[in-house]
Parts: sequence; C-alpha cells; structure tokens
Amino acid sequence: MLWRVRGVHSYQGAEGGPVNVSQEGGQGGADSARQELDQLRERMAALKEQAAAEVDEKWSSPIRTKDLFDIKVKQRLQNYDEYQTLQTRLREAEANFAADSDTTGG
Repeated sequence: MLWRVRGVHSYQGAEGGPVNVSQEGGQGGADSARQELDQLRERMAALKEQAAAEVDEKWSSPIRTKDLFDIKVKQRLQNYDEYQTLQTRLREAEANFAADSDTTGG
C-alpha cells in the first residue's frame, strides 16, 4: 500500500507498520538515502517471501526445480502492484543515491 503525506511516500512495512520513504534531500542525506534503500529492499523481500509461500502452497506439478519455482515466484510478483511500485521507487532511489554520491564525492 502506498500513500503520500507532504512529500513522503509511506509503504506498509514487513510487520504491517508504515515505512516512511522521504523524497527530499537535506541533512544526513546519504544516511537517509541508505535507510530508504534498506526499507524498500526489506519490504520487497517480505513480498517475495509472501509470493514464495503462495506458490509453494498452490504447487500442483510433480516436477519441481529451484529454477522453475523461482520463475513462478517472479510471475506472481508481476501481479503485485505494491511490488511493482516498490521496484520502480528502488530504481529511482538507487539512481538518486548514485548521483548524490558522485556529486558529493562519497
């Protein structure tokens, strides 16, 4: 779930609580950018675990390999709007972090 409050994107965290993801720079920009990346990755990992559990629960084929299982999980994630939104936001945040690191030399 994604909602906006004064320039801050909030995502439902892995434990169901909100995860605030600021889009604004400022003091401690590198630390907050790293924290944002960590929060995005953590939520995406939780969604991936959820998708894997659903695939595992509904698996009906007698043929099961790790590669096939991973493909089915990826297919399931393609249907999660939240995961797609997080994936896009992660790409943007990584690009911004890289750009900020380049301009600050760190």
